[in-house]
Amino acid sequence: MELPATDWLELRVAELFRVWRVPPGPAVSVGWNPRLQTTAGRAFAAENRIELNPELLGDWPDEIPAILGHEAAHVAAHRLFGPRVAAHGRHWRALMRLVGLPPEIAHDMPVRTAARRRRRSFLYLRICDRCGERRVARVVRYGTCRCGADDRYLVLRAAASAQGLAMLRAMSLSEVRRRCIMPVPDR
Repeated sequence: MELPATDWLELRVAELFRVWRVPPGPAVSVGWNPRLQTTAGRAFAAENRIELNPELLGDWPDEIPAILGHEAAHVAAHRLFGPRVAAHGRHWRALMRLVGLPPEIAHDMPVRTAARRRRRSFLYLRICDRCGERRVARVVRYGTCRCGADDRYLVLRAAASAQGLAMLRAMSLSEVRRRCIMPVPDR
């Protein structure tokens, strides 16, 4: 099956924006990214850009409108409600429902086994350098801390095991600072 041209995809996004009453702004560029492996699409809301997976959607062309709508809703929510809007929160879900799309977060299209590579799992300790707020998670999220510090996080990684989790939980702020901030060599 031949994939739709990016011009058609961009027109479809513009139609969705009219329905959602998104104020005029920069046009959203839509492109096919062959490097995408398991995700059907992704949105870069601040950049007004959407990327779609040509291999996956080439096998499932009926899913293109739903995936495009899903990603366009991210960009629209960013424009309408600001950069701090929750990715799949109530605003995004409302936009999806307005155009008759189910507010589903993940696709259920089968992914080719070659695309499934076993990755080593890690846990990350993210700690605010200003207030010491801690979070252990599988993914690191940056941004503004509750204390108001903007991107002042120190991050350490450990294997995703009970031992790695215990190590990260036991670390003090001073120990994390010592490990994260490398001394500058004398010249």
